[in-house]
Amino acid sequence: MKRIERVQRVTGATAFVVLPMLALLSAAAPSRAADENFAAIVAAAKNEGALVIKGAPGSVYAEAFTDGFKKKYPDIKVSYTGLNGFESIPRITREREAGVYSWDIYIGGTPSILSTLKPAGAFAPLQPALKLPEILDDKAWLGGFAAGWQDHEKKFTFAFDFTVSAPGYVNWDFIKRDDLKTLQDLLKPEFAGKIVWDDPRLGGPGIATGATMLLNLDESYLAKLVGTQKIAYSNNGRQEAEWVVRGQYPIGLATGSQDLEQFWRQGLGKNVEVWMGDIKTVAGGPGFGAVALMDKAPHPNAAIVYVNWLLSKEGQTEYVKSGRNSRRLDVPPSDLALAGKPGVRYEDIQSEDS
Repeated sequence: MKRIERVQRVTGATAFVVLPMLALLSAAAPSRAADENFAAIVAAAKNEGALVIKGAPGSVYAEAFTDGFKKKYPDIKVSYTGLNGFESIPRITREREAGVYSWDIYIGGTPSILSTLKPAGAFAPLQPALKLPEILDDKAWLGGFAAGWQDHEKKFTFAFDFTVSAPGYVNWDFIKRDDLKTLQDLLKPEFAGKIVWDDPRLGGPGIATGATMLLNLDESYLAKLVGTQKIAYSNNGRQEAEWVVRGQYPIGLATGSQDLEQFWRQGLGKNVEVWMGDIKTVAGGPGFGAVALMDKAPHPNAAIVYVNWLLSKEGQTEYVKSGRNSRRLDVPPSDLALAGKPGVRYEDIQSEDS
């Protein structure tokens, strides 16, 4: 997370102003039903009949996170709201200050919530809610189950995603391949005004791209890129993808594969490909792929049922339909181009211990 602060400093970010936080709340188990067998929890969840999820933005994510669950548990009505962290954190904080507890599950990136919602006591311990043996099996996960924890305490936020954070995507219909082979090539005058960057000043995938640049070069390179290349910044993933596909900005730094997927499904952007340049060390992390249980959840049993489904092989098989990759070793990667590769070092910048 220290590299995140460096990227924000160089790119001109202002410090994230944390709204007044709640006094630390008790991290109680979601309910007494959590100690019962899973079948009883499912029955209780069906009686609750509802589940409220704060998830990742975009229809591709909404489908991946809910369609399979709805089919398996049709008696539980799912309400899914896709928001970025900078949108959801202030909203959740204000609600909790007013004594309103609307959410059951939080799915998203971790750096911002670990510095805001976690210390405010917004999350309940996750591991007691994990009832299926397949979830706790070390052999099922890249690096073992425990490698997925993102918080110091290893109890609140779990990353189920392992996808290489590609620095960007390039539309080769508008860029000559020989002209863009290295990070240094991005500084060429002909690329000024042709780059869009998922705004690193707001966190999210843009930060990972900036951190990758720092890991491979230095702050002077990043400062020159920002200062000379007339970069367009956006916090709208679909807009960024459309700009890359249309060629308005044929170089998309931190453009999301899940946003491009919507165009690829329509046969558009066929020559838009992941770009790794000459990078040796990649700053990675789960992207939006980490889950937490909300404290004082209105539907605690449904939340337990959902998190067990999500982290199971079945749930992760649904998740990779988003175009992202799972940390589960028994779920084939959705995008081989964004799977780990020999000779490249991956550094997780989203965990609290990084």
